[in-house]
Order: sequence, then structure tokens, then C-alpha cells
Amino acid sequence: MTEDYGLYIHIPFCAQKCHYCDFNSIAADDDLISRYLDALKKEIKLVADKYYSPQLQTIYIGGGTPSILSGQDLSTILNQCRQKFDLNSNLEITMEANPGTLSEEQLRLTKQAGVNRLSLGVQSFNNQFLTKLGRIHSKDDVITSYRLARELDFDNISFDLMFALPGQSLNQWENTLQQAIELGPEHISAYNLKIEPNTVFAQWLEEGKIEKISEELDLKMYRRTIELLEENNYYQYEISNFSQPGYNSRHNKIYWQNQEYLALGPGAHFYDGQFRGYNITDIKDYCHHLEAGQLAIAEQNKLSRVEKIEETLILGLRLNQGISLAEFKKKFNQSLTEIYEIEIQKLVGQDLINQSKGRLFLTDHGREIANQVLSSFILS
Repeated sequence: MTEDYGLYIHIPFCAQKCHYCDFNSIAADDDLISRYLDALKKEIKLVADKYYSPQLQTIYIGGGTPSILSGQDLSTILNQCRQKFDLNSNLEITMEANPGTLSEEQLRLTKQAGVNRLSLGVQSFNNQFLTKLGRIHSKDDVITSYRLARELDFDNISFDLMFALPGQSLNQWENTLQQAIELGPEHISAYNLKIEPNTVFAQWLEEGKIEKISEELDLKMYRRTIELLEENNYYQYEISNFSQPGYNSRHNKIYWQNQEYLALGPGAHFYDGQFRGYNITDIKDYCHHLEAGQLAIAEQNKLSRVEKIEETLILGLRLNQGISLAEFKKKFNQSLTEIYEIEIQKLVGQDLINQSKGRLFLTDHGREIANQVLSSFILS
């Protein structure tokens, strides 16, 4: 393991499934939550024993809806991590939270447990769209939760927002951005809606109940996002992520810089520098394995050198700063421009990537069609 690695903890429970969500999540059940938490404690010990590792830089508690847990449950999980892992004194601990599930008492206990970064699943400040998305909160819930968090001295808050929603206009999206900016979180993630298979939205799309917005409007929304946020001191550091200076998500940068991270919970994905894998997704099967004293790994594959190179490029170029040519050569003992000479020349000529000051990075236009550009770096 390297010095910079993170830990992802998956909490698979939700009050209800959102209409766009294809994540591994199920309805909350007190008995199952209790069984899951017991299994999670066992997994923490097994994973800590497996990896004799240096300091943990970040912990990210995602879901599902982690804020559905009690503050005491959260504290128990983090205390178990403190006992079993070597934690950096400057540890970033993020918890995702639904504004509809937060109370003052829970936020207080969350803060006391050590969470120092809150990621609120806001999605929209338009109640009509929140209902369409299947969210359980309202615009007023967002404002209340945010103000409560500030009163309790949370000084690093992120908003998740979604655009390109069915029926959404550019003006409606701008209104959501403006209201987010007025509240002033340190970080904003802005994702365009992707309608995934086996979701309510996918069913509605097939039945003709909703329509996707045009690619032209989607692009206008994306460009306006960058423009409006940068006018208000939020700087784009990754395709979908913006922050005030000094507030990048340290945990997510571990993913994009293709560094190592452990993972706990059903369906959670991990990368230990050699193997990339994921846990069993079925929560009862996950619990059964851990109750038998076994890790609940569903699959893991050792990455080849070529796969590591591909992933380093495809993930790293999502960051606005791109990839350091010197660091790449140090890691792979070969020049990036030597491996990808033809591809780089072509993409530079199309104004999709640029090379400057020892780094390779996407241009503004390249970020707009990032998936197409990044597919050029697949070697295998």
C-alpha cells in the first residue's frame, strides 16, 4: 500500500429508492441494519489484518443513505476503524447525507464521531423536480439541514446537484445553481442525469412518460455550470466537481489519481495496487460470509501493466490538472508520450488535449466529450 490511500464504507440502506438510482441499496429494516453492522465490524478487522498498511488518509461513508443510521451506530463504526487502522492526524472523514433524514441530535453525534466533511444529496432546489426524482426531502429541508450543520461547526460541506432532468429548462437549472451558491457550501458536484437500466426512470422512458432533454441543451447546462460557478469562486478541478480554494475532495482524488483504497460493505469496490475487485452485493449473503469469518469478496482481478496504464490515463485525465509526465514515467518506467505518441498527436490536433508545463490534460472541449476522448487511450 502507498501512503495515500482511502477507505470507502458502504451503507446500503435508504428510506426509499430514488427513481434514477441504480446503486446497491435497499429499504431500511432495523433487524437487518443490526445484522449488517455486526458483519461490518468483522469485516473491518479482517481487512485491517489482511493489509499491513500505513496511514489512512480519508474515510468516505457512502450509500444508500448513511444518515439513516443513528449517530451512535456511526460512532461505533468509526471507533472500530480507529482501533484497527492507523489514521492520519489530518484525516478527512466524509459522510453522505439526505437532507430529509437529518436531525440536530444526529448531526451533533455525527460531528462528535469525527465526521468533518458532509456531502448533502441536494440534487435540486425545485420541489417539482425533487418529487420527480423520488427524493424524500424538499427545498426547505435542504436549507434547514445546511443551517443546522453550520450551527454545529461543520466547515466543509458539499452539495450534490443534478441537471439535464426530464422537462428541465436552462433557467430552472440556473435557479438551482444560484440557490446553492447563495447558501455557500465549500464544494459542489454537478452531474448530468444518466438514465440507467432497471430504474424507475428507465421504465418511464420506455413507457413514454418522460423524455430525455436534447444533447444541445445538456451541453448548454454544462457550460453554464462552469461559467456560473467560476464567477462565484468555485473552480472546476474535475469534470463534474467544483470547489472553493482548498476544498477539493481528497477521497475522490484518490480514485482519479489511481491510488489505492480499501472498501467495506456489500457491493463496495476496492483497489490495492495489484488487484481490483468488489464485494458480494446481496446484503444477507455478505453478512453470511462474515459471520463465517470470511471476507465477502465476489470477484477480484490482478491488473496487467497495460491495464494500470490505461486506468491511470482514463482516471487522471478527468482532473483539470491532468497527469504529470514525470510521475507517469517514474511509475511505469516509460514515457507516456512514447506509449501514446500517435493518439496524443491526433487529439492535440483536434484541440481535445493539451501538453504544457510537464502535464497532459483535457482542453475545455475535450472535457465536454470526455468519454469519447478517453476511449482513445484503451490499449488492450
